[in-house]
Amino acid sequence: MATQKQIELMEQLVDIAVLNEQFFSPSMATAKIKGEANVGWTDCYERRCQNNTDKFSRELCKEYCKRDSAQDALGKVRGLTGYCNKAKNPRGCADSIRSTADAWNNRITRIDRRIAELKREQDKYKAKLAGRK
Repeated sequence: MATQKQIELMEQLVDIAVLNEQFFSPSMATAKIKGEANVGWTDCYERRCQNNTDKFSRELCKEYCKRDSAQDALGKVRGLTGYCNKAKNPRGCADSIRSTADAWNNRITRIDRRIAELKREQDKYKAKLAGRK
């Protein structure tokens, strides 16, 4: 049987656990969004791109799936800012979310560059097939 001191200690631990659950954690929320984005683009790829027989169209489709997923993630990350008032450090939370949003913006920019590069390669390939250089 538990002593009175053990019962009091357990009650304090429960109180601390409940208190911690009441705070918003930007790192947990952004990690969840990143995981959803990774699953999202791979699902899109399997659904829309796998059957493309042309190498360029399959790669382009893959990059479009990545961009769509990244844009969705960016919107979700930006939406987290409203929860920062429930964080232990609201200003730190907002800074963290802003830097995560910047990272998603940079990712989208890199994907857009890759799409443009693939389109140029595809155009060169088609021109070569048509007998033009």
